[in-house]
Amino acid sequence: MPDLQCIEIDSIDDVSVVKLKDAKVMAPAQVETLGDELLSLVESNSGGDGPQASANVLINFENVRFFSSGAINKLIVLEKRVRANGGQIRLSNMQPEVRDLFSYTNLDQMFDILSTQAEAIESFENN
Repeated sequence: MPDLQCIEIDSIDDVSVVKLKDAKVMAPAQVETLGDELLSLVESNSGGDGPQASANVLINFENVRFFSSGAINKLIVLEKRVRANGGQIRLSNMQPEVRDLFSYTNLDQMFDILSTQAEAIESFENN
């Protein structure tokens, strides 16, 4: 995978762990890059000759303080693609202001949001 501008990817217990790098995810070009990088992760799961990432994806929001509606749309697209590939998605480590955004928009009903990365990884094992 080429150098990534918006995310860092690790693999833990058959889960692709994605850590968002930026505190504010809001500029249109940045949101597009984030979307492309997230979808490339899913694309790498669905074939090709290289090693495959896990179908399960955890997005760690530890560094994020602001997340735009455009970025949320990218997450919704990612969630649909992950599910279509037979995987699940979890979100973790949200700051209160970001968590409130997901609550106000009822996206906490669409996404499983856990307090810590460890809890999120464990939740994959329990499903």
